[in-house]
Order: sequence, then structure tokens, then C-alpha cells
Amino acid sequence: MRILHVMSDLDPRSGGTTEALVGMAAAQHHAGLDVRVVVSAKEGHQNDKAEVLEALGINMQLVGPATGSLLRHPQLKPVLNQATQDADVVHVHGLWEDAQHLACRAAQRTQTPYVVSPHGMLDPWSLSQSALKKKMYLALRLRRNLNRATAMHFTTEGERRAVAPLALKCPPLVETLGLDLTEFDPPPEPGGFRALCPELGDRTIVVFLSRLHHKKGLDLLIPAFAQASDERHVLALVGPAASDEYEQQLRALAKDSGVADRVVFAGMLRGADRLKAFVDAAFFALPSYQENFGIVVAEALACGRPVLISDKVNLSDFVEEQQVGRVVTTDVDAVAQAIREMLADEKGLAATGRRAAEAARQAFDWPKIGERWRDHYAKLVG
Repeated sequence: MRILHVMSDLDPRSGGTTEALVGMAAAQHHAGLDVRVVVSAKEGHQNDKAEVLEALGINMQLVGPATGSLLRHPQLKPVLNQATQDADVVHVHGLWEDAQHLACRAAQRTQTPYVVSPHGMLDPWSLSQSALKKKMYLALRLRRNLNRATAMHFTTEGERRAVAPLALKCPPLVETLGLDLTEFDPPPEPGGFRALCPELGDRTIVVFLSRLHHKKGLDLLIPAFAQASDERHVLALVGPAASDEYEQQLRALAKDSGVADRVVFAGMLRGADRLKAFVDAAFFALPSYQENFGIVVAEALACGRPVLISDKVNLSDFVEEQQVGRVVTTDVDAVAQAIREMLADEKGLAATGRRAAEAARQAFDWPKIGERWRDHYAKLVG
């Protein structure tokens, strides 16, 4: 079966959507599907992930440089028209650029089944950002494409519930994202992150690992850490800043909260280095205002680390059901209370970590997920 994946950008700096597509395409390829990927690439696009897919033998086509807010390019339409004619199913990732619209329209013309993965972009919080533009785009172009889709893919039941008020007509399909579990077997030896960041010393580490962005709840995490910890503890912020200005705001917040000497800005870590940050941490914290799935949460669990997340992270149902961490509201006092209790319960953290590693391996195995996608697509074609 021939599957065409379409997305507007595959740059690793774009975050979770890129990781989701790469993992999904690779898993489907290993499950025996004939996978092709077409991406509209921006100027300065980093090709790391495209090269990963090409190395597997996946047909990978970058169209660009795409320009403007919709990432348009004159070759995008003819490329997608031809690719759609050769596909049994079109799988569209994201919503707001030209690539997704053109792929949906091409699938409609050829009566090819198509699936849309919104990757959290229809969540109420996401829709509230640049709200007027998105409302107009939804009314003029997007809603029709979504209503005509053969299915809409949600990564969690939480995402499906969040989108339900839009009353879209396409059937829902809930399927999780996954991990390459070979990367975690075995995890790195302890001490690697401390060696990378000597300023951590021998203090107990609470680690945040994600892009430093206002939606990640860092305005909650830093003052909560200040309330709930002491000189024995350090908060490591691992990831690239959304902007230099935002990083300066966070540094000022740490200073105002009295913990400037206990908040370490570690920068972006890739590959095994990011796993070292999990391994050396007492637990992982992500009190986001919105997180469609939170692949970084799954990675922390796979490293055997408990997690502290907000109820706006859509993996929160899984965390509570499996008893592998704490779920709190997006409130400084609630986050502080959870930090305080987790830091005080060393034995409990160890037991939770063991459950976390096993739960992650059972739930987030890409090969098993790839096989399920083969069945999903067969039903859609049928």
C-alpha cells in the first residue's frame, strides 16, 4: 500500500510535529508500507530528519524554498497532484500552510482517502493564538477540508475531546505516537549530564527538556521551584529558546524569584546527550498550558523517570492511569506542592521510575504502532 505523507516543514527546530512524522513514516516503512514524504521547505531548512528518512529508503521530496506565512512555492501544487495520483492514502500533518490545503484538494479531486493529523493545532489554546486569522482561515478554507477527510487522527483521547466542540464531520481515529525503544536499551550511565554541565554540581536535579516557549509553563515552573526547593536542588532548563528576548525574561524571572544561581540554562541537547539529562534527574517537569502529546514526556518515562506535568498535557490521562508521575493544574502553588512532595519522597520516586520505564515500553513501541497503522489505512481504503 502506497502512503503519501505531506507536511509544511521538517526542520528539527520545528519541534514535536517533525519528530512525530519522522517516527511514524519510519515505523510504517518497517511495517511494509510504501512510504513517500513531500515537504515544503523554508529557506535555511535543516535537512537532518530528511536524511534520516532517505537513509531508510523512503522517497523524500523537499519543495522550496517556500515563502510567506503559508509557505507557498509554485512547484508545490504539481508535485502534490502527481504524488496523490500515485498514492492509496494521503496523510496530511498540520493545518495552516499551503501544503496541507493543496494535498487535501488533490485527494478530493482524485477521490483518494486522506487522513489529517492536526498535531494539537485545533486545541482551544492553540486556536486562541492569532485567533482572528485562524478563525477566518478555518471558515474560508480549512473546515471544508477537514469535513471531507476520511478520518482525523488524534494522538490521545484528550486531543479528541478537546476538538469535539468544533463539531467536525470526519470520523476520529485515535492512535498514539511512539519511540525508538532501542535508543533507551540501555539508557546512558548516570553522571553524563553532570559532566556536560559542571555547574549542576552534586545537587538534586529537576529537569525541564523542551523548547523554551511561553506555552511550556516556565512562568509557573520557575517560581514554583523557588517556593518548593532549597540549596540542595537545581532546575535544569534544557532546550533552545524561542527567542533571545524570552530567554532574558526567564533569567530575570529566576533572579526575581531568588533562584538565579539554581536555574541552569543548558541549551539544546541532541541524541544520547538529551537522554543523559533525564537519567541524572530526580524527575522531569513540564507544566505546559497546552501539549498535544508530549513526546518528551514519553522519553522521560522510557528513561525510568517520574514526570510532573500539567493537566493540559494530553498524556496526563496515561500518567495518572499508569501511576507514573503527578498531574497538576496550571497554577504556581499546585506545581510547587507537587515539586515539594516529589523531592521529599526519594523511595517513592525510585518505585515510580521503575513503573514508568515498563509502561513506556509497553505503550510507545513504534514497530507495533506502525503495524496498527497498516491496519488503519487498509480500513480507510476499504
